[in-house]
Amino acid sequence: MRNALLISICATLASCQIPSKDLADMNPLLFNDRTLKGPGVIARVTPTGTQYVASVVAAAFSSHFADIKPPKERKDHQLSSVPTVTLRRLMLETLQLEKQLVSTTTNDGLVRITVRNISVSTSAILSGELRGIKLQDNVTFRTPSLRLDVAIRIMKNSGGNPALKMESCKINNQGIKLVTKPMDPRNGKSIADGIANDANAIFSDLICAKIEHIVTNRVNQRFALLSSRISLENSKNFDIVKIIMQAEERMKRLVRQNMMRSNKTLRRNVHAHNARRVSRDPVRGKRQFDEDKFHLFLNSFNFSRADSLMLDYSMITSPSLTSRGIELQTSGEVFQSGHTTPFGAGPIFLPRVPNPSQMLQIVVSDFVPNSLMFHGHRIGLFDTRIDWTTPQFGPVMRTTCDLSTGSLFCIGDLFPALREMLPDRNIAFAFTTLKAPAVIVQPEEKGGIHFSLLGLIRLISDRNEPIGEMEIRIEALMKMKLTPKSVKGKVTIEEIQFTSRSPRILLQEELDDAGFLSREILQRMVNDILRQGIPIPIHPLFKLVKPKLTLFSRSMLLETNFLLNEHIIAQLTAETLVA
Repeated sequence: MRNALLISICATLASCQIPSKDLADMNPLLFNDRTLKGPGVIARVTPTGTQYVASVVAAAFSSHFADIKPPKERKDHQLSSVPTVTLRRLMLETLQLEKQLVSTTTNDGLVRITVRNISVSTSAILSGELRGIKLQDNVTFRTPSLRLDVAIRIMKNSGGNPALKMESCKINNQGIKLVTKPMDPRNGKSIADGIANDANAIFSDLICAKIEHIVTNRVNQRFALLSSRISLENSKNFDIVKIIMQAEERMKRLVRQNMMRSNKTLRRNVHAHNARRVSRDPVRGKRQFDEDKFHLFLNSFNFSRADSLMLDYSMITSPSLTSRGIELQTSGEVFQSGHTTPFGAGPIFLPRVPNPSQMLQIVVSDFVPNSLMFHGHRIGLFDTRIDWTTPQFGPVMRTTCDLSTGSLFCIGDLFPALREMLPDRNIAFAFTTLKAPAVIVQPEEKGGIHFSLLGLIRLISDRNEPIGEMEIRIEALMKMKLTPKSVKGKVTIEEIQFTSRSPRILLQEELDDAGFLSREILQRMVNDILRQGIPIPIHPLFKLVKPKLTLFSRSMLLETNFLLNEHIIAQLTAETLVA
């Protein structure tokens, strides 16, 4: 009976698996979120955005076709209608397309990309015999109106980044122009007709193999090297090309090191084998081999730990591709390395219908800012200090003030007992959070964003002497301002409550009166905490353009257009990265 009661209590409180330190640090407003496990962010790339992305990527692909020689590319082609003639050393010379001729649809888990009026030039060497004439001529054939239809599946790789798979690739051309040296008119027509008859197969072998090579051996491999978790500091100036280049270099270095270790291990094993032949001691040789394996195992680990806050923008599930666009669920969690967040995100939903005037719709749970503030509280991210050197507030941070001090109002007017005890002294307020601050998002008609904070203010003299302490509880409303990279909040304090921890110096009745008078100072202090903003957890390839914000229950909807860094996209599809 007793065990059943304990189990019931644990299930009700949902806290038996949460360390007591985490519970102590949590804001009470989030206690009911401890069992939630939803995504922190849901994003939709609308059909408008999908078409824009496809056009940028298609242009990047086309610029690299000439330098790609995939191993499966067919070099020779026997003409089906003229089997005695073979096109040898087939090569795609040029491929040009216009972005505005790219169109896309999304359904059945696929993004289908159609590119019309692609201009293609291909060269080959004619080989064989036709009507008794031996052929050994260079030939070029061109088409200005090739159509490409590609179906791409977007998946989630093991690191939470996108992974692409080409499901189908079809080519259709509407006529070619053959350029060769003068030949028998009958042969010329037969060869031209034969190439025209096989043109779709020829272009498919050349172009589709190159697309698959770029997708598999460039884009996917580079996304696999890219971490889906970045530090908040790096998120401000995230250089994706530099990060991938560093990862590629680390990978190459690791391969070289492993090869050296393997060669060294092989030499040791040969030596051990020879020693066994002389000493007939198999145990010693086995022990040496096991030690080599053990050291190789240890050297594969990186024991360094980052002591900073990280932003996780990894995908939780594979994207959903429907007529509404490409929809992704991502973590959005801000966390401290080595620590978990003891609460989660509740259900969030995208609008049923995409906004045709916007490329991107993002729903961000208030879990995202709350995870930032929870872990920020734990590392002292919000600790701040206001003293006699703080701009705008310096003259106020005194126990005594008059015209000679530059201010007719000061801290001593709020706390007369403090002024009597320490007259004519400079005072510092050192602030730290006692629990993690929290925000609860509601629609505007229900009050908007509610901000709650519980902190401690320590009073310190200009001689670095501790004077006293007081708790502070603030309830405020928050207005949000969007930038391309973050959501910044500005609070208006609705309620302030002080509680003295040093009742002989900081009298409770004085603190009760001080709330209204100190509103401006404290409002400044809280806004300083929020000045860095809450990062918008989207992939660094996107730059948001004039995002708009709408508040829902426990979430915010961002609707925006965006720009892709075309230089970076071109880099990701190129053979070699350049910083």
